[in-house]
Amino acid sequence: MKHPGQMVSAEQLIERQIARLIKENIGKGPVSTEVKITEDLVVCCFEGYLTKAEELIIGSGYSEKIIEYRSRYVTQCISEIETILKEILNRKIKSFFPSWIPEKNLACWTIFLD
Repeated sequence: MKHPGQMVSAEQLIERQIARLIKENIGKGPVSTEVKITEDLVVCCFEGYLTKAEELIIGSGYSEKIIEYRSRYVTQCISEIETILKEILNRKIKSFFPSWIPEKNLACWTIFLD
């Protein structure tokens, strides 16, 4: 819990903004988001990101459809993700690699910075 006057880290700012972006575009944000930043790398991990409809599709054996859908979605959001990173880190995206484990309701974005 943050106390008045306590600074928020870049990781926390990115966590909040990325979770908000996902929620605004899909209708449900992740239950938890964790971001780690190194010199030229940002890793965003998400738990509990699936909608009820996606969970039903996965339960029917079509995980690959959810991976395809989520990959297309995130590709369309690259410019918005880059805007968040520019505002907070003053850096651009060099490469972006999303990965998904829908059966466990986990996702990870590996972002290499320019």
